[in-house]
Amino acid sequence: MNARTKLALTLFSTIILTSCDYYNDTRVCNQTGQDITLIIRFDTDGIKNGGLEPRKFTKTFHNWRENLTPIHFDTINFISTYLINRDSCGQIEGGPNRRPNFRFIKAMTVVTKSDTIELKTKGEMRKAFGADREEPEYYFDLLIK
Repeated sequence: MNARTKLALTLFSTIILTSCDYYNDTRVCNQTGQDITLIIRFDTDGIKNGGLEPRKFTKTFHNWRENLTPIHFDTINFISTYLINRDSCGQIEGGPNRRPNFRFIKAMTVVTKSDTIELKTKGEMRKAFGADREEPEYYFDLLIK
């Protein structure tokens, strides 16, 4: 390999490696030792303005993993209920280099055997998930203990 080819490969590799963004997940993490319930009230205006069909969105919104299991859908009021397994996390948002914005979520409720946590506004959700913290890398978790 000549010097010019080595230089080109080095520059190409450097550009690829330095251009990678973090991938952030917004998750509800269950540390109670028992299954918990997550109820999400969707923001129909956000869904419609985002070009999504509300009735289908409430049925398909989950991270397609066994940790966030859909158990009930109210397609009239746009409310979905999920089960989060013990000692696992259910992802509710995510994306490359993205802080939680809850664009499609109006409110959420977490129900455990001993407590209920209600987050009624986007501001309450942002605070609970630490959306405005200084270092935005990786996970924005709401830990349920």
